[in-house]
Amino acid sequence: MKDLKAIVLAYQQAHNAQDVDQAMQYFTPNVRFEMAGIWVRQGLEEIRAMEEWEKVMDGEIEFGDLKMRNNRLECKATERNSWLKLVGIEVITYDSYRFEFEDDQINRIRAKISPKGEMAIDKAINRVMRWALEAYPDEIDAIIPRGQFNYGKTQAERWLALLKEWQQLGK
Repeated sequence: MKDLKAIVLAYQQAHNAQDVDQAMQYFTPNVRFEMAGIWVRQGLEEIRAMEEWEKVMDGEIEFGDLKMRNNRLECKATERNSWLKLVGIEVITYDSYRFEFEDDQINRIRAKISPKGEMAIDKAINRVMRWALEAYPDEIDAIIPRGQFNYGKTQAERWLALLKEWQQLGK
């Protein structure tokens, strides 16, 4: 068995370098990522879409206070990216990030955003959505179909364009 902390830190490094192909090497084919109480993404295709989103958004995550517990790694985390910055959030903290492994690869992730971070994101989304639904309803339908936040390179590029205009208007 490999050093599981080293696997997570190597994933962090690939993610922060926006090396999607390298980051994907750390996941099992049936990987499951749960953002507690918010959404679940399952499988390599959905995880790749998230990594591609993060590449466009210049995403950076930092894992700290890593502890092994029964073949699981638990830690805290912080996240920064262009989406957050454009909506006025410098950093989001996670109260917990739990990794589970299968054959020295990440098989499950469960992350819990801090209550303060969750409130900041909700507030920012509400502000942006009020403006965007009036100014660009078709674009919102395209980037958040049926109210479901989607990931991927194209979605990230569309969000960036929308948020840059929103910011220029001083919203």
